[in-house]
Amino acid sequence: MLRRGHGLISARNVRPPFRPSLSSTIPHAAIFRAYSTDDTPSHNVAILGGGITGLASAYYLTKELPRAKITIYEASDRIGGWLSSKRVPVKDGTILFEAGPRTLRPSANGVLAARLMQELDLAKDAIFPQRTSPAARNRYVYYPDHLVRMPHPAFGIAENVWSLVTEPIFQTAIWSGLTEIMKDARSDKVEDESVGEFFSRRFSKTMVDRILSAVLHGIYAGDAWQLSAKSLFPGLWRDEATAGSVLAGVLKARADGLDVTKREADYLQEMKDYAWDPLLKATLKDTTVFTFRDGLGMLSDRLVRRLYEHSNVEFRTSTPVDHISLLENRSGVSIKAKGTAQAEDYTHVISALSPGHLNLVTKLAGSESLVPHIPSVTVMTVNLYFRTPDLNPPGFGYVIPQATPFENNPERALGVVFDTAYSPGPQDLDLSNWQITDAEQLKQARDQGQLINVNDFAWYNMPDRPNMQDDVKQRGTKLTVMLGGHWWNDWPVFPDEQEGLALARSVVERHMGIKEEPEAWSVNMQKDCIPQYTVGHESRLKTAHNNISREYKGRLRVAGSWMSGVGVNDCLRSAYDVVRGLRDGRDGTGLEHVGTNEYVRLKPVRPGRKVEDKE
Repeated sequence: MLRRGHGLISARNVRPPFRPSLSSTIPHAAIFRAYSTDDTPSHNVAILGGGITGLASAYYLTKELPRAKITIYEASDRIGGWLSSKRVPVKDGTILFEAGPRTLRPSANGVLAARLMQELDLAKDAIFPQRTSPAARNRYVYYPDHLVRMPHPAFGIAENVWSLVTEPIFQTAIWSGLTEIMKDARSDKVEDESVGEFFSRRFSKTMVDRILSAVLHGIYAGDAWQLSAKSLFPGLWRDEATAGSVLAGVLKARADGLDVTKREADYLQEMKDYAWDPLLKATLKDTTVFTFRDGLGMLSDRLVRRLYEHSNVEFRTSTPVDHISLLENRSGVSIKAKGTAQAEDYTHVISALSPGHLNLVTKLAGSESLVPHIPSVTVMTVNLYFRTPDLNPPGFGYVIPQATPFENNPERALGVVFDTAYSPGPQDLDLSNWQITDAEQLKQARDQGQLINVNDFAWYNMPDRPNMQDDVKQRGTKLTVMLGGHWWNDWPVFPDEQEGLALARSVVERHMGIKEEPEAWSVNMQKDCIPQYTVGHESRLKTAHNNISREYKGRLRVAGSWMSGVGVNDCLRSAYDVVRGLRDGRDGTGLEHVGTNEYVRLKPVRPGRKVEDKE
C-alpha cells in the first residue's frame, strides 16, 4: 500500500501559479481566422493513421503551419491507436483499465509529452507520483523463483550490497562491472551485433540472461539475442568505439561532457527555451512518471478535441488507403482510398503506418519493398482487479528474464504491472491519514508558491480534489499481466480471451500467491504492436530512407514507433521532427537523421552549477 503520513511536504518555492497567455486560451483556428488575410492553404497534407503519431503530426502541423489543410485517414472507426483507457464497473464504483501504455516519463523525448500536457490544459487532470513513492523506488525482477527488488540509492549501501552478494540474479554482476574497462574493444569490422552479444562481451552472459533480458521484456517484449545493440544502446555502442570501453566512455562524459548528435542538442535547447508553467516545471522535476485521471487515452482524446477546433482539419475514419503514388510532375502525392471512385492529390503525405502497411499501399515495381522488413511482436495484456487490497508488494511491478526456469514461467509472461502504485486511492486522500489535517494550511502553502506532496503524490491541481483513477470507496488490488512478445513468435495460434485470463491468473498465483477470483478483468490482444529493432536495424532504415527519397522526392515522410524508439514519447518526437522539417522546407523522409556522424559536446554539469550550453 502507498505510504502515509506525508500530509504536507513543501518542496521548493516557485513563482505564483502560471497564467496562460491569450494565445493559449483561444483555439488556434479562431486565431487563424481572425488574423489571416489569405485563406489559400500553404500545404495540403494527408496523414495516414489516426494513432498517437498521426494525431501528434496533425497537431504540430496546426502550430507550425497554421494555414495547412490537413486530412487524417484512419482505417478503423476509432481514433487513438494503442492508447486505450476504459472504465469498468465494480461493486462500489468504477476502476480504470489500460490496454496499452499507462504512464509517461517526462525526460528526454518525454519533454514533448509534458509540453502537450501544458498546451492541451491536461496538467490539472494529471497524476504525479513523486521520486519518494514506492512506484519510483521499488522495481522487481522475478528470478529464479521469487521477486527480487532491484537496488536503489534510497535503500542504503548496506542493503544494496547485501542484495548484490546474496541474490543469484546478481551473480557475476560486481566482478563483470569491475573488469569491463580492461576488456578489449570490438573490431572495426563489426557493424552491429545483438544486445546479448554486446553486453556478454563487455560484462557477462549471466547479466544478460538474468537482468538485461528482463528489462528488454518490459520495453520491447523482445529477445536480447536478436535485438540490435547499435540501435537500442547507441551511446554505449559509440563509447566502446571511441573510448575503448563502456565505463571509460561514461567517465569521459562526466569529465569532459556528453557527446550528442547536433539534432539532439538542438532539441534539448528548444525544450529548455520553452515557456514552461513554473509550477508544472517544478513538479516534473520531482516525478519519474505521470499519467491522467482517466488514463493515457485522455492525451489522444484531447488532441482530437483540439484538432476538431480547426476548420482546416478533416478526419476520415473507416477509410483505409488503398494506394499512394507520386504525381507525374512531382508536385505532390495522389491517394486512392478504398471504396472511393477517384484519387485525391496532396502536396505532402506523412505516413504513421507500420512498415508492412506502408509497403502495401506503395507497391513498388518488382519485388522490392519501400521499407525493408521490420519484424514486430504481439502482446496480450490482461487487466485484473481483486477486491482484497495490497495483494502485491509495494512498487511499480516486475519483469521476467529469459533465464527464469520454464517451470516458473510456463505461461511465457513478460511481466506484471502493479497498477495501484502510480495513482492514489481513497485512503491516500483521507485527511485522517495525513499528519497535517488542516486543509486550509495546505492551501496557504500552495498560494505561497510551494509544491504540495500528499502521500508521495504531487497535489498539482490544488485546491481541487487530488486526481485518482479508481472511483471506489475502498480500492482493491489492480494488476496488468503482460504475455507473449517474442515468446509467441513461432506459435501458430494465439490464446483466446478465456485462455488469456487463465494464463494471467496462473502467473499471479504462482508468483505472488494470489488465488482470489478477480472481481473485474479485461483481455486485450495487441497484434504486431511493438516493432523489433533486430541486428542490422540501422542499415534497414538507411535503405528505407534512400528508397522513399528516390521514389517520392520529399513528398512522402514517415513517422512512428518503428525507427528510433517504440514508446509514446518516441512517437511524439518522430512526429515533431517530421513537421519541423516540413516547416523549414528541408528535403527529407523522416529518416534523414539515421546514422548521423555530426556530434556536439554538452559541457559537463559541475556541482552547484546549472546545466551549461553545448560547445
